[in-house]
Amino acid sequence: MKLLLVDKDHDLIEMLAGWLKTLGYEVSYAYTGERAKIEWARHQPDLVILDTTLKDVDALAMCREMRSRYDALLLVMTDGKDTQDEIHSLESGADDYLRKPFSPAQFLAHVHAVSRRVNFMHVQRPSSTITIGPIRIDSLHNQVIIYDKTTRLTPTESKLLYLLAVNANQVCTASHIVSHVWGFNGAGDSALIKAHIRHLRQKIEPDPGNPCYIQTVPSLGYMLVPRAGEEHDAREVAQTLSAISV
Repeated sequence: MKLLLVDKDHDLIEMLAGWLKTLGYEVSYAYTGERAKIEWARHQPDLVILDTTLKDVDALAMCREMRSRYDALLLVMTDGKDTQDEIHSLESGADDYLRKPFSPAQFLAHVHAVSRRVNFMHVQRPSSTITIGPIRIDSLHNQVIIYDKTTRLTPTESKLLYLLAVNANQVCTASHIVSHVWGFNGAGDSALIKAHIRHLRQKIEPDPGNPCYIQTVPSLGYMLVPRAGEEHDAREVAQTLSAISV
């Protein structure tokens, strides 16, 4: 697995790079955003581990620019104590978030978690495309096409939308989502799931504040439904939601 470490802290980067190489990872690194772009294009990493407090660039904007050309998962690590920083990072496309200071075991656990997502993208999906109503998801290229409009997705968004699509008109619970997208069992972090659902809605919904594709089923989870009249009758969708809510 190829990693790119980006942080202005030279000592931290040198320590992490040396340690990760002994564990068998292929590691490149950068201390500035501009250098990170060069290393990203050169090595095309599977995972970028990034401190967002870089001085020369807007780090998250830089990642969005680079991910539009070179797919990679993104682990943000910062010493920020404000939960809004975490929310902003996740809503801006980060796949995971780690607060400094952290122990080596914590760091490696997060790397392992996102590693499972890389493995899933390469081997688990029997088909890389699926069409639900006007929505066509290309999980191989991490993009969605709706009425001939193509939108780029992050790898995590792609996995989440793919999961909802293969279970169209059925509820995906928080534990189901966490198991599929993040690769571990448990009830799931509702705030993390909500952040990715909201970001996904901003990309695919005509009106993200009044979603017509990704429906919230209170106390249960989320469900992808085609728009009424396009592939399924609206009454069927309403009856499904009503039956689930009972």
